[in-house]
Amino acid sequence: MPEAGSGTDRVPTVFRSVLALALAVLVWFHGAEAAQYGTAVVTFNVQQISEISFTGSPTLTINSAVAGQEPQPVTDNTARYAISTNGSNMRITAQINKPTPPNTLLEIMLAAPGSGTSAGYVPLSTTPAVVVSGIGPVASGSRVVWYRFSATTQAGVVSDSFTVTLTLSE
Repeated sequence: MPEAGSGTDRVPTVFRSVLALALAVLVWFHGAEAAQYGTAVVTFNVQQISEISFTGSPTLTINSAVAGQEPQPVTDNTARYAISTNGSNMRITAQINKPTPPNTLLEIMLAAPGSGTSAGYVPLSTTPAVVVSGIGPVASGSRVVWYRFSATTQAGVVSDSFTVTLTLSE
């Protein structure tokens, strides 16, 4: 039997170390092959967006005329609207909640929101009227709204308030 510490005793120790290392590498590779993983399906969608907001409550007052002529119309451009849509060929309509008194006319004009076309001044009535058309995808804020009010002398003395509704639709 070889003596302890001799060269022949080291061979089995080296062999055991190499064998242990080989087993450790094999276990590590086997663990890597057996790795677990999972998958997930992510679904998203963007639905139709059609948002409009409207601010401003102007007062339009006719209080004079040139002698021999009808009163001049009065205008206001302090109202504003904002719009966000991802739709195509959208339009904005405007209407009021009740008819204007005889011999008076209330009109509205909206600045186009970066896409689309303004119809210019449009008479307001209880029937929706297109004021901007051909609107494509856009997000635009603080767009100007103009009002124009006119009355003939036949209107007499009148005072009234109206609710104006803007609608964004296809």
